[in-house]
Amino acid sequence: MANTVIQLKYSEVTATPTLLNVAEPAYSNSSGKLFIGDNNSTPVLIGGKYYVDRVDEATSANTANVIVKRDSAGSFSASVVRAALYGNANTATTLLNGRNFGLTGPDITSGNIGFDGSAAVTLQANLSTTGVSAGTYGGSSQIPTFAVDSRGRITSAANVSISTTLNIAADTGTNAVALATDTLTFVGGDGITSSITPTDNVRFDVDNTVIRTTGNQTISGNLAITGNLTILGNTITANVSSLVINDPLIQLAANNETSDAVDIGFYGHYSDDGGTSLRHAGLFRDVSASDRRFILFTNLMDSGLDNSAAVTVNTAQSSFAVANLQANLIGGKVSGLTQAIAIADGGTNTTSFNTGNLVFFNGTSLASIANTGTAGTYANASHVAVITTDAYGRVSSVTNTSIAIDTSQVISGTLPIARGGTNQTTYTTGAMLQFDGTSISSLANTGTAATYANASHVPVITTDVYGRVSAVTNTAIAIAASQITSGTLGVARGGTGASSFTTKGVIVSDSASGTGALSALASSTEGHVLQINASGVPTFAHLNGGFF
Repeated sequence: MANTVIQLKYSEVTATPTLLNVAEPAYSNSSGKLFIGDNNSTPVLIGGKYYVDRVDEATSANTANVIVKRDSAGSFSASVVRAALYGNANTATTLLNGRNFGLTGPDITSGNIGFDGSAAVTLQANLSTTGVSAGTYGGSSQIPTFAVDSRGRITSAANVSISTTLNIAADTGTNAVALATDTLTFVGGDGITSSITPTDNVRFDVDNTVIRTTGNQTISGNLAITGNLTILGNTITANVSSLVINDPLIQLAANNETSDAVDIGFYGHYSDDGGTSLRHAGLFRDVSASDRRFILFTNLMDSGLDNSAAVTVNTAQSSFAVANLQANLIGGKVSGLTQAIAIADGGTNTTSFNTGNLVFFNGTSLASIANTGTAGTYANASHVAVITTDAYGRVSSVTNTSIAIDTSQVISGTLPIARGGTNQTTYTTGAMLQFDGTSISSLANTGTAATYANASHVPVITTDVYGRVSAVTNTAIAIAASQITSGTLGVARGGTGASSFTTKGVIVSDSASGTGALSALASSTEGHVLQINASGVPTFAHLNGGFF
């Protein structure tokens, strides 16, 4: 009975039981209280979770309706403590022992004053001097200098004279400017102008005859640059009649080495209607094509190409057209043509053929010829094939025709065994037939015709070489228990009516008539005991004290 669970009488809804036997315990989950019956069968309250919670809630804080406990220092908090006080605390109007107050420090001096709680007092304090003379420091020709200690006080101060003359120099010449009386003027030169802005900033500007970093620039005459020239911008316009470049290869898309997002190539402008329509033609590598093919195009009207703002060629534009190219192809492959190659050019003059069809020349192109639909196997031992062919020598239709001959066409001999015959012309009426080695002949009967076997006997049968029953005797049935290999022996025949039971189970009959199959009653929970429930059915469970 180790770990057997014995449950007390309990209730989930009733706070207090009305009656308990002597020493009978009961617990209410509704009120959280434990009861026990006295010698008058009256429930007596002896504890429970309700009171344990009250003790657990005890605190040294000032909390209403909670039990008070002292903290680790032996103290607790309360709003009002009702108690009698004793000693000086009941009658005191001043401090029992008066005290003196005073201020001290390196920068403060004050006297002491006594305090006993009978009246307010005022402390008088004075700052010590730093030795700095009072006055005004700094001016148009002097600047003040001073020292500050760690407490932020000025410990010394003085005036220092400054120069009022500014010496200036340029690429050529020097001068001195009196700051109090002179005006410093910034004068521009050839192609350079100067100005003073409202915020007193000096500004120098150059005109279009001087090379500058911003704005438009015009240079008359030839410009020769020794070294590399880097131009940062979006457009370079060369309005010349002749452009000479020494390099044999022109590099495009120099900043595209880490990606593949722009079309690469060149194009030119033209108009076939006097400037009304701006068209473009050129050669480019199409980044939108899966094979990144090069396309020679013409006729394209795209405003993005008018000022070189576009980075891709819009092949979806309705005016886009693939340009003609006259060239001799000496290598590579041809694919993706939109027009068939003519017979005269070595092509087929067609773009597709039907899979599995024969190909013939129809006078203008190579074309597929439809299959005849006669694929199959024809003729066999009982049929002959009737065949029709077309002008190409192909079988255009086939029909199977059954071989049919009349018995009158067999005019001599006896059909032998080898040809599906019997090699016989007569038989004995009612006799079985056998093959005797040369023909199918009559076989004499065995004479065993009768009824054999019953509920308590089995027939013992003897057969001849032909598999026929040649002799029969009845034998009484007698078997061992080990020979019963199927089914389940019922209760009515002395069996259990069941084919298996739960290991370590208690065997019970669960039929009201007592004739039903036996079963095993088991429990996997340690401590369960066999009991009878309210319906009289045996069951495994923990002992339960009931409820109220």
